[in-house]
Amino acid sequence: MADVGSYTVPLAQLQRLIMQPIRIGGLTIILLDALSAEHDQDWKHPPHRHPWYEFNYVSQGGLFTTSAGAEFRIEAGQAYLIPPGVVHSHRHLPGESDDGFCLRWQIVQEEGGAANITADEAEFIQCLSLPRPYALQPDMTEGLRGLRPEMSLLALQAAFAAWQTGLFDAWRAAPSIPREPSQDQGALVVRQTLLFLQAYYANEVRVEDIATALHVSYRNLARLFRRQTGLTVVEKLNDIRVQQAKKLLLETDMPMKQIALAVGLRNEFYFSRLFKQIAMTTPSEFRSHRGEARASKR
Repeated sequence: MADVGSYTVPLAQLQRLIMQPIRIGGLTIILLDALSAEHDQDWKHPPHRHPWYEFNYVSQGGLFTTSAGAEFRIEAGQAYLIPPGVVHSHRHLPGESDDGFCLRWQIVQEEGGAANITADEAEFIQCLSLPRPYALQPDMTEGLRGLRPEMSLLALQAAFAAWQTGLFDAWRAAPSIPREPSQDQGALVVRQTLLFLQAYYANEVRVEDIATALHVSYRNLARLFRRQTGLTVVEKLNDIRVQQAKKLLLETDMPMKQIALAVGLRNEFYFSRLFKQIAMTTPSEFRSHRGEARASKR
């Protein structure tokens, strides 16, 4: 995939896989999007994050990406992976542009969660969730180059699953970003805030109440949390609520209203809107993957 035209056909085949569950052992991969990505001269994207894996291939031009605080360069023919929840940003050099494609997907564990996956599958998720300041080399797209219109859906799913395992091998061999534990007061406040959110996400949580409990000002808490995590306290709270809702959707038959209440949201419609905003699918669609996984076992 050395130029723009060389990935047009494979990209069209990948679009056939969107929202089609792809199983690797006890894991289910849901491809959310497969699209061309062209950025004009001097493009830059401020720090942001998303709840899916994002693989970006650069066919022409180049750019700098900062992932979890470490900046690295991506040249034409290279690619990079951004794991879910990792704060990252992009920028061009003056007069620079780039072209390529972007794949987005999520990995859903089998019903029963971590208890029902193998050690290898757990390593697969853990490894791909680590941010690495690393440009993947051109051979990383080899598994996608051969996708053709005459391939069946099953053949496309098998090819994409094989490409995922190849990506895992490449990511596992890459140097990770060192994360030295910080002992300063700001880091302590952030850790305590995270513990507070994990413990009380099912209740009505106000940032002001957390600040009072930790004996810091609202402004100071908000500033420290955003600086160290890249998120607001409310964004992190919503992440936790959606993750807990995913478990209930997969592991129980609770109706949506009860799930909303169980994760601290008093309005079923707001719950559905928030879930789709973060998970890129509705609660009902997410739960349907459980039924598809069960049917595939019969």
